[in-house]
Amino acid sequence: MDLNNNDYRKIVHYYKLNKPKNKSYKEVAEETLAGKLCRCIKKVKSDKINEKAAIALCRENIFKKRNIDFYNFKCKEKQKLVHKKNKTKKYLKKFSKKIGFNKTKRANKNKNKNKK
Repeated sequence: MDLNNNDYRKIVHYYKLNKPKNKSYKEVAEETLAGKLCRCIKKVKSDKINEKAAIALCRENIFKKRNIDFYNFKCKEKQKLVHKKNKTKKYLKKFSKKIGFNKTKRANKNKNKNKK
């Protein structure tokens, strides 16, 4: 399944980003997730953990736990997700109807404490 506009909007609101008027929610969400993936790989990679293991770890935490996945990515020049050749420009796909970008229980607890 492909992500729809509501899914991209949910991702943007989860990270509390502002959408510029000249960009769509899809572009903002994909740039954010690609940047997050590349930063995670750079932080995790060390002498003990090679790059392949770092990619697997970050892909699991950022994408697969939230029921979404991607085809490929680039981190060299500009961080971006890459689509399959000869396919429509759909970078992300989801495994189930819902994606896991909801507020956490901790965030809800803190919100309720501030109201009291």
